[in-house]
Amino acid sequence: MLIVKRIQAKRILLFFAVLLATPAVAQQSATRQETPEVVWTWSKQCDGNHKLSVTVRLERKVLYSGVLPICRGRRDAEDGQMQFYFAGGHLFQGEYRTHSTDAIEGDIWQAGGEEDALILGISFNTKKQILLNTLHIARPDKRTSSELDKGLFITCDPVPIR
Repeated sequence: MLIVKRIQAKRILLFFAVLLATPAVAQQSATRQETPEVVWTWSKQCDGNHKLSVTVRLERKVLYSGVLPICRGRRDAEDGQMQFYFAGGHLFQGEYRTHSTDAIEGDIWQAGGEEDALILGISFNTKKQILLNTLHIARPDKRTSSELDKGLFITCDPVPIR
């Protein structure tokens, strides 16, 4: 009987120790989360001091060319996205054939941000199917280029600050 009471007393003591420690652990986690990580973002909130030129080409034909406002900020400020359209006639991923009468929608959005880069999501689709969905790592300080699919390229260049 004495052994049972000791075990119960240890359990109660352990329960209160855990109960007292939980708020301290939660407070430490909350403190770490209060300082948001500063990353590169593409956002309407960017003031225009930094810009990124983006060009999407299929072979030699320019499908999209534009300038994105970028800045350093919190991840929750990421809201950049845009669409463009072009005529089909390209084979995507060696599997998805499009016809010249197909309207292809291209989408570019911010998929993420890092301390030294912007992660752009790029997709191409018709009304019936997704043809390609991929990522490109863009750097705010140097040219980056990727072949997204055979003959399909994205190039990003920092725009000099004036």
